[in-house]
Amino acid sequence: MKVVLLSSIASLENGHAGAVEKPVATPPKNQPAPFPFHGILKNDGKTYSNWGLSNSTKPAVYAEPISYEDVQAIVKDTKRFPTPVSPVGAMLSVSKTIVNDGGTLLCTTKLDEIIGLETDGKGRKIVRVQAGCRLKKLNLWLQSRGFEIPFQAEIGEATVGSVAVGDTKDSSLDGVGFFSAGVTALSYVNAEGELCSISDSVDEASFYEFKCSFGLLGIVLECQIEVRPATLCTSKYSLHKLKSPEDLSEELIRLHKGCDAFFASVILDKLYAICDQRFKAGLGSITPASSQPQFNSLRLAKRSNIQHGATPRPNINNLQPLIKEITYSRADMVNEYWRPSANENRVDFQYYEHDLAKIKAVISQSYAFTKAFEEKYSFVPNTWALYFLNRPESKKKPYGLYSSGPGVSFSFDPLFSNPTDPKWQMFAKEYNSLAIKTLGGKPSPIQTQWLKPDELVIPKKLAHPRFTTAYYSQFLG
Repeated sequence: MKVVLLSSIASLENGHAGAVEKPVATPPKNQPAPFPFHGILKNDGKTYSNWGLSNSTKPAVYAEPISYEDVQAIVKDTKRFPTPVSPVGAMLSVSKTIVNDGGTLLCTTKLDEIIGLETDGKGRKIVRVQAGCRLKKLNLWLQSRGFEIPFQAEIGEATVGSVAVGDTKDSSLDGVGFFSAGVTALSYVNAEGELCSISDSVDEASFYEFKCSFGLLGIVLECQIEVRPATLCTSKYSLHKLKSPEDLSEELIRLHKGCDAFFASVILDKLYAICDQRFKAGLGSITPASSQPQFNSLRLAKRSNIQHGATPRPNINNLQPLIKEITYSRADMVNEYWRPSANENRVDFQYYEHDLAKIKAVISQSYAFTKAFEEKYSFVPNTWALYFLNRPESKKKPYGLYSSGPGVSFSFDPLFSNPTDPKWQMFAKEYNSLAIKTLGGKPSPIQTQWLKPDELVIPKKLAHPRFTTAYYSQFLG
């Protein structure tokens, strides 16, 4: 497998990462692809669902490639593998990104090798990893070698390729807070079936655009991700009951200013916040023995809470923090989640990015909307997740989330425990209008559901017809 990319790898190491690696001879379009397909191929009309079982699709072909040649064969052979070819990983997205009825669903999870640690042409320590590798696997592999990526994943099943060109969020220590910011180079198959390499060392503009493309410009095969010596984190947990949404906003701002990174779970209708102030705690890759077994209990409680969509809701009149302060390895906090059944509580959510300057307006108006909805329909979300992220310069994130230039953003995400609940769906659809049109929040096509075409724009140059499903086509502009 590695032999196929020898020329690509050499070009990256020699500073020619922007060049497209063309085959020695391009066969005529009326001839078959030069590679047979060796992976799993199903064309039996089976239906596939996302993790939350809220969206399903019936592709003409479902394929699991086991080599880079397999991916090239799929893209080149339009007859056997009908357009669009849509790459998927763990299918965790809450929106309709997996829907590709009649097309080709290309699952990358068998391309999951961690190739190794290297030093790139800029002197940076990087890890080279295949697109189908899960984030938990990558975190554990790096942890055993004393390294880490700046991004601490919430859900460890997410695959590297999907998050390298998709939307993510985390209240990170010494990091901007989204995974793709740490990706320094990519190898992928383009719409002609050619093996390509691109990096921030050569042709920066095209590289940064590619990372905003949601896989609509090519099938990601490998990523190079910057790593650093592993660090420990100290979390200080606190509970806060406020009298007004304005008071809640001010308290959250105060807590955010007093730490290195900050996360909160907000029970908005009760004006209650469970807060996690995070502090740098020096070098280290293993959770200290003095933190155990308390840390593992905390980790499992957090996993259960997220898995079940913050159900049951806590009794805020009788709530005490499980742990007030603890130091741990960031890699140890990355969790894995089991695939739920249709009758099981499971997390579902909406996502919106706002500039920090708007936090009072966002919380106040969201509170008013939630209370009015509760009075009318006897329904509220279980909780709201509040993340703070640092935006990079615009050239490094030219489109989509976090593309407004240097500054601080926060995301304010309502969560619920049943994706198919009619009242939850009604709440989310109506809240979209407030969050996006009134408050100016930026949505995500993979993390914000029920978007209308005028609520999100993906530049046409970031999409090729071979990879663009009907879902994404509605947003091209």
